Amino acid sequence: MAAQPIKLQFNKRRLAGFTGNQLKMIAFFLMLLDHIGYMLIENGVLYGQNPMYWTMALETPAGHRWYLLATVLRYLGRIAFPLFAFLTVEGCIHTHSLRRYIIRMAVFAALSEVPFDLACRGVIWYPEYQNTMWTLLLGIMAIAMMEKGKKLHMIFRLMIAGIFCGAAYLLKTDYGAVGVGLICILYLFHKERNIQLIAGAVVSAAESIELCGISALAFGLIRFYNGKRGEFPLKYFFYFAYPLHLLLFWAMVYFANRG
Repeated sequence: MAAQPIKLQFNKRRLAGFTGNQLKMIAFFLMLLDHIGYMLIENGVLYGQNPMYWTMALETPAGHRWYLLATVLRYLGRIAFPLFAFLTVEGCIHTHSLRRYIIRMAVFAALSEVPFDLACRGVIWYPEYQNTMWTLLLGIMAIAMMEKGKKLHMIFRLMIAGIFCGAAYLLKTDYGAVGVGLICILYLFHKERNIQLIAGAVVSAAESIELCGISALAFGLIRFYNGKRGEFPLKYFFYFAYPLHLLLFWAMVYFANRG
């Protein structure tokens, strides 16, 4: 009797993908890289807020190496915002109350403004540039308005998005009108994942065109989002970690320069 051929059995397991919490932690880590490059290296080691010392530092071999490191970190950091924009849209879709979401973001945006100004400019109040949470807040407010106008023609919903993009431009928030526009686009196409990914990648590439469009790489990660929040309760992690790390970075630069 001829021997039966052995059939190999392979365990076909699908990739689990990224949870929302995992994407949030990746985004936060990338943001930290950007802030290390800007706040600790450019503003700290290279005295970025002082044009004379900045020029002197860059003319040294050590200064040039520090600048190259800061540049790499800042390139990587630009991948973070599209992730935060996408997670903000997901938060709006799944939240039990958009009103409470708006209030929560507004409170922490206000609390983060002084730490942001200190870390970026070394002053308590700098009205020419506002922190990223204001951009996310305007995006959430735009989504809330578009949710109420679901039955309106797309042109009117785009007009709502345009109003909040204009507000971001006038208020001079971080990532500005393009940042709010990205949030609105990700929301409008959230039921069409392929279109959402392509449109988001195009807008992000345009926003970071001076950095070779690197922000678009975020959508390579978003492509593997599995639609789940994740096991660990990280709902308030970013809200508190954002202003606290800004204060820490400012203190590190301030006391280092005093020494």
